[in-house]
Amino acid sequence: MQPPEREIGMLKKHRDHIRSNLDPLVKLTDYSRIAPECVRQGILSTQMLRNAEDLNGERFNMDEEDVRLEQHRKLFLKIIQRGPTAYNQLIIALRNVNSVEAAELLASVDDSAARVPFISITERKTNSRSADIVDTKTPEAEGACVSKKPLGDPLGPLMPHTEEVQGTREVQMSTMIHVDKLLGTYPMESRHNRGVLFMVNIIDFPNPERRRNGAHVDSNSLIHLFRLMGFIIFAYDNMNQQQFFNVLRQVTSSTYAKNTECFVMVLMTHGNRVKEIDKVEFRDGSVADTHIIKSHFQANVSPYLVDKPKVLIFPSCRGEQEDKGQPNNQFDSMVPSSVVVQPQEREVETEGVSRAKVPTLSDTLVCHANTPGYVTHRDPETGSWYIQTLCDMLAKHAHDTHFEDILKKTNASVGTMRTLKGSMQTGAFENLGFNKKLYFNPGFYKE
Repeated sequence: MQPPEREIGMLKKHRDHIRSNLDPLVKLTDYSRIAPECVRQGILSTQMLRNAEDLNGERFNMDEEDVRLEQHRKLFLKIIQRGPTAYNQLIIALRNVNSVEAAELLASVDDSAARVPFISITERKTNSRSADIVDTKTPEAEGACVSKKPLGDPLGPLMPHTEEVQGTREVQMSTMIHVDKLLGTYPMESRHNRGVLFMVNIIDFPNPERRRNGAHVDSNSLIHLFRLMGFIIFAYDNMNQQQFFNVLRQVTSSTYAKNTECFVMVLMTHGNRVKEIDKVEFRDGSVADTHIIKSHFQANVSPYLVDKPKVLIFPSCRGEQEDKGQPNNQFDSMVPSSVVVQPQEREVETEGVSRAKVPTLSDTLVCHANTPGYVTHRDPETGSWYIQTLCDMLAKHAHDTHFEDILKKTNASVGTMRTLKGSMQTGAFENLGFNKKLYFNPGFYKE
């Protein structure tokens, strides 16, 4: 009697199981999440994925929906051709992107004792040195995080985020409504309309190697914190540029914005600075200038937010340099310590009729995690330096400290942090007619 023939590549029962369950696997998974995860896991190379997506020229005779469906099917059929470990790696990838039902469907073909035990990427890459990670690129040494459940649906109706998130911070509550009689204070007194948080976190990009590992921790921290401070939250991840601007318009023109006392936007993603212009990147790889995003908050574009405090937070890189600092008290005496600014010509006055108007863009604070030209830092397990420190400072001081002072405390704290290679980071913010003080007054209401 001849011994059974040794199987080469993926086991036949695994190949057959994928083929017979191809439609359910497609239905139970999100192609935009599982495809890059398969590349990140090493099941497919980037070129293999591109070849599968090409469809051998067939896509010219197909509409967009059929193209995506066929690419989705080809992904699983391509994995069948991979080695004997590809099946278990696919189960891991499915779990990583929270496609639990699909993972269980594949796992059901084997007895638990026969399967390779589940090992997460973070467990396998225990040598990660997170303190050296910057948001411009993802070094090979960076550990990976497990993808969490997707946030809001950018294609669905506008809905506040109400799901529970993990959070350990306790927000100290106010015992009074704070005011500043000299400068004035933005009203923050309402129980149900205290503020709106519009948060977008771009984690995945066309190149899987640029995934912002650990970024989901920042989402959880912001949602947890602002919910405790009484904000209505709209939270999204992995938006393309068109989706971002569509939802931004929806939020700022909604009754939520009309009734709110304060509006906060946080856009977390990769960034850079080109020809002195800050730029941010979206899920589809497209890039937008931050000044275009800021212009959306002009009075003529977002009238519901006129005279209300608007806080725009861009914690992304603003260049590719690492700030290694300068030796204290060792400066070149030949370099001028300051630049003399020449006085501008006096503005010509006009004799036009005075009309009541509001500034085009005012009552706005624009916050950055760093200064122009430099990178920001993110830990793949605990989140970014800036967002995590900002959340700490808000939790501790929002009850009795106005927001600009909280930003200064945040920037001072981040400024003391260093990577293993000595790189540092300096936060900054820009005041655009933000002429009153903003106290969040968490937990205290006048209603």
